[in-house]
Amino acid sequence: MTAAGGASSLATLAKAVATSQPENAGHAALEALKAKTPPLEVLRSAAVTAATHYDGRSGVAPRGLALLASAAHLSRPIPVLQAVTYAASEPRSAVPSRPPAVVAGEITHLGRSFLFGVRAGDLAEAEPIFLGMVHEGSERKMAGDMLFRAALEDMGEGGRKVFIAVRSWQLAKALGFKDARTVLRPAVQYLVKGVSDRTAYETIMKVLGKEWVDLESLGSGGRPLDAAGHGKVAALAAAESAEACVASTLALLREGYAAASVAEGLVTEAARRVLAASGFDLETARSLLFAHAARFVLTFSRTNERLYALFQAALRVRSAAMDLALPTVPEPPGAVEALHHLEAALDARKPMEAAALVRAYLARGWPTERLLEVLADYACRDACAANQGINLLLADACAVEFRTSKAPEVLMALAKTIAASPKDTRLYEAWSAALGP
Repeated sequence: MTAAGGASSLATLAKAVATSQPENAGHAALEALKAKTPPLEVLRSAAVTAATHYDGRSGVAPRGLALLASAAHLSRPIPVLQAVTYAASEPRSAVPSRPPAVVAGEITHLGRSFLFGVRAGDLAEAEPIFLGMVHEGSERKMAGDMLFRAALEDMGEGGRKVFIAVRSWQLAKALGFKDARTVLRPAVQYLVKGVSDRTAYETIMKVLGKEWVDLESLGSGGRPLDAAGHGKVAALAAAESAEACVASTLALLREGYAAASVAEGLVTEAARRVLAASGFDLETARSLLFAHAARFVLTFSRTNERLYALFQAALRVRSAAMDLALPTVPEPPGAVEALHHLEAALDARKPMEAAALVRAYLARGWPTERLLEVLADYACRDACAANQGINLLLADACAVEFRTSKAPEVLMALAKTIAASPKDTRLYEAWSAALGP
C-alpha cells in the first residue's frame, strides 16, 4: 500500500509524464521512492500515463515503455528514475485516449482476424481484437503469440516492432498484467501504424518456399551448439546475401541443432559486432537487442511460426565479420581489485580496456553476480536522453543473455558500450545524493 505522501507524488508524476516534463517527472518519482512507494508502483504510474497519452496514429515507437520494462527487471531506484525521466521526455497527446473497444469471440478465430487486420493496416480492426484476447490463461498466451507473430512479419525500423512488442509484453507481465490492455495498446498501434518493411519476411518465405519445410519438426528438441555449430553460426552471420543467411540457418536446424541454442549463438555474434564497431555504435547495439528479443519469442511461443524469430535474428545480425583487438590488461590478484580496475576504466571512458577487463575477470572464474551489479550500476549512471536509453536496455538484456549462455562477449559488449557512450551523470549524482547510501 502506498503512503499518502507517495500517492501525492504519483499523481504529480502522472501529470508530468502526460505533459512531457521529464525534470518534474524525475523529481516526483524520486519523492515517491523516498516515501517508500514500491518501485513497481512508480513504474506502473508512468507506464499507464504514457500509454494513455500515446498518439496511436503517429507511427512513432513508444520507446519509453521499453525502458520502463528494463527498469522493472533491474528493480533498483536509479534505473526506475532514468526510465521514468526518459518516458516523460517523449511527446504526448494532450488528450488521453478513450477506453479501447474490446472484441470477444472464439480465440483461434480472433487470432487469425488480428493477423489479417495488422497486415491490412487496419487499426480499427486489429486493436479491439487483440485487446479482447488479453484476458487470462490460454487466451492471454495466444495473444502474445499473435502479437509476436505479426511483429515478426514486419521489420520496419530495423526490427523495432518486434523489440517494442516483446518489451511491452514483459512490462505488462512485470506489472502483474494489471492494466495490461492499457500498457499493451501502444505496441499494437505502433505495429499497425509504424513504418513498415516486409522485405526480410518475404525473403524468409521465398527461401522456405523453395522446398517443403517442416517447421514443427525443426522447432522441437535439438541439441546445443558445439564448436562446429558455433563456427557455422559465425559463418551465417557473415553471409554475403540474405538468402544465403536464411538457407544456412535452416541447414543448422536440419543438422539437429536446437533453435534456442542457435539463437544464443546469434546473440554472441551480435555482441562481437558491438565489440568490433567503432566507438558508441547504435546500430550494432540495436542488433544485439533484437537478437535478445528474438530469443525471448523462441522461448515464449510454442507455435511453429516462432522459428521466424530465429531467421529474422540471423538477418538482423548479418554483417561482415570484423577483427577484434583488445588491449592487454594487468591481471589483479583478486576479484575486488579487478572490479576496481573495471570501474576506473568505465569512469575514464576507456571502452576496449573495460571490455578486456571483463574478459580477464570472467576467465579467472570470479563471482559473476557482483560483476553484473557493477555493470548495471554504471549502465544507469548516464542519462537515457544522452544515449537513447541503450545502456539501460543493454544492462537488462545482457544480464539475461549472460546468465543463459555464459558467453563472455555479451558482458564485454555491455562494458564497451557503457564506456563509449556520451557522458551525462548530472541526474545520477543528484539522485544518489538524495537517496543516500
